[in-house]
Amino acid sequence: MPYLLAAEADKIQDLIFRSSRLREVVGASQLLTRFCKSVGETLAKQHGGTVIVNDGGSFRVMFNDQKQAEAFGNDLAELYQLALGGSLTVAEPVEVDDSAEEDDSFKAANQAADQKLRWAKSRRSGVVAEAHMPYVAFCESCGVALAERRDTRKGRRSAGRRYYLCQTCQVKQAERDRAQQAILDDLYKAYREAAQIQGDITPDWPEDADDIADFDLSQRNYVAYLVADGNGMGQIFGSCNQQQMTDLSQQLTTIIQNSLAQAIARFRQVVPGQAAMIPVLPLILGGDDLFALIPAPYALDVARQFCLAWERGMANFMQKMPENEENDLKDLPRPTIAAAVVICKSKYPYSLAYQRAKDLLKQAKQQSKRLAAATGEHLSAVNFEVILGNRLAAAEDSDDNTVIRRTLRPYWVGESALSRDALEYGIALNTLLQQRYVLKDLPNKRLAELRRCFENVPANVRMDQRKAALEKWAVSELARILLRLSQQAQQKVTEALIALGSDKVHYWRDVKWGNKTPLAHGMLDLLEVWDFAQDLTYTPDAYEPQEDEA
Repeated sequence: MPYLLAAEADKIQDLIFRSSRLREVVGASQLLTRFCKSVGETLAKQHGGTVIVNDGGSFRVMFNDQKQAEAFGNDLAELYQLALGGSLTVAEPVEVDDSAEEDDSFKAANQAADQKLRWAKSRRSGVVAEAHMPYVAFCESCGVALAERRDTRKGRRSAGRRYYLCQTCQVKQAERDRAQQAILDDLYKAYREAAQIQGDITPDWPEDADDIADFDLSQRNYVAYLVADGNGMGQIFGSCNQQQMTDLSQQLTTIIQNSLAQAIARFRQVVPGQAAMIPVLPLILGGDDLFALIPAPYALDVARQFCLAWERGMANFMQKMPENEENDLKDLPRPTIAAAVVICKSKYPYSLAYQRAKDLLKQAKQQSKRLAAATGEHLSAVNFEVILGNRLAAAEDSDDNTVIRRTLRPYWVGESALSRDALEYGIALNTLLQQRYVLKDLPNKRLAELRRCFENVPANVRMDQRKAALEKWAVSELARILLRLSQQAQQKVTEALIALGSDKVHYWRDVKWGNKTPLAHGMLDLLEVWDFAQDLTYTPDAYEPQEDEA
């Protein structure tokens, strides 16, 4: 009787982020990827198992004997702790009913295994604290574990300096410096193909955020963090038979690598004259999850291009999946992805940027679910935010109870024009990027006035008072700014106000958000992300302003 065993690494992000340097974060991600890939040819084969899924810290392995499955689970957890210094939860093996139809029995077993895994995770014991003793050194990278040795760090910015490092951070550093690099090597192959790089060139990867900050065209040391996660992947995996699940698990990472490579190659082609360094650093890249450091200029369009490439890659893969009579994946909704971009200074802690990006990602996924539930339409979405100094910008506008929202985030991503239904839930990110180009000649003084104007919109008013409040705002503030513009600039701004809102209610539009329908506008979104909202259709020179008024 066959048995299915499910296992999953615990708190992967905490493990990967338990280092101060991005170099070691990359090493941790690569170490996790290499560990997962090695299981099939080593431990699983030793115990007579057949690997179905072994990516991103998640495992599904089939065995012919329950004792083999249990022995494999025990060894897997122990090896994971030794290799990565983290914990891994192993569920009780689930019996697969081989008397039923193959696809039905596997689906039922997979669902039961997933439930047992969730149960096992919820009953894990608490975290064990590191031993603390006086007169000992703590690791200068993670700040948590006791240092094992004092050693030099590699890297262009750390050469010659010596640091106290714990065992785990040493392993992460050594993994990043391996000749064979699981994540970076695969991404570079995809990047070379997308950028049409000829010859055998040793890739020059950035080591930290300061390297990526060199790409900031404004020379203000801004960088961007891109986080992405596929929508509805649980439904897709739940509809797979055993072979389909294996194929999908193996191809997801390739699809996300190719999508990121294509987007970054577009950036490289449009922004010439930069250093030879590759303008991206993947921190987490596996399955349908992505966390990457990218240049701040064009960051929104890089995210948009990434989403479009991922949609195309997933659609092509789903079309090529082997069919069977009872389980045709082509009948599932079109695969889409949610992405979040956090733009901040290079010195801003990457872990804080990631946490904020996850919050933004949650908003994007929720809005996509609302659209799908109400209309049956599936679209990718991008959310974003600029972190100013040590605070987060516009965090208060996420309140579901407001009747006037100063933002239209998140924005939809699609190859074609949005449907009427989709426009009731937001507008296309491409519309925002287009208006950035249209308004490029507007003087900075007028841009600042417009920003203050939209920041002063009265958000906390009653539903029956919102139109009156907006009328007062439009007459007392917006109208005065429009009158200061030249006729040509006034026309452009008015068209932008309509494009980012509507031609009704003083340019504001009704948007379905949660269980409310607030009035919202995208002008403040554009002004806040102004320096990073370029369209990859245009070079940086095309955005040089030609002011038509003093």
